[in-house]
Amino acid sequence: MEKLLTAKHWQIFILLIFGLFVGGSRVENEPTINAILTTAGNLIYGIYPLAIGHFLQDYLPKKIELNYNFFLINFFIWITVSSAIMILSDGEGMTFNGLLAIPFFYVFYAFLYSIAFPAKTLKSIELGKKASFAEYFADFFLIFFLPIGIWFLQPRINRVIKSGQLANKESRTAKTVL
Repeated sequence: MEKLLTAKHWQIFILLIFGLFVGGSRVENEPTINAILTTAGNLIYGIYPLAIGHFLQDYLPKKIELNYNFFLINFFIWITVSSAIMILSDGEGMTFNGLLAIPFFYVFYAFLYSIAFPAKTLKSIELGKKASFAEYFADFFLIFFLPIGIWFLQPRINRVIKSGQLANKESRTAKTVL
């Protein structure tokens, strides 16, 4: 999955469009297959923010601490609940009213946090300090509207990874010389 972050923007764009296509595909009179397709599409589409949030942690400066465990918990809550809803509703979705809607407000928050955390991580790496919401707000929307946002995000992620690899290589060379 780390290869995903070093890929070109057009390659990830194709992967995301494939995920949207799979998630939106329907087979007539086959609710089980429809639920599987929708869940697979959600997983393909959700892998990219997870990869950003997970693998870019290694590139954060040591002084910056982000709540990585909370990100993982929220990501898996969002993926699990959305997949369960798609499976239980045969890929059609559900509506929740009254008190039943309250837990799903948290699922919506978990979804938003799963998008905000990778944006904050990327911006914090670029700034060299913990980014405020105002600083990573634009990146949040780029991840939210992913097929379009990928054209702007991925080149920046590639630069971060390339500069991080150069810094690691230089530090290893310096240690060897000493």
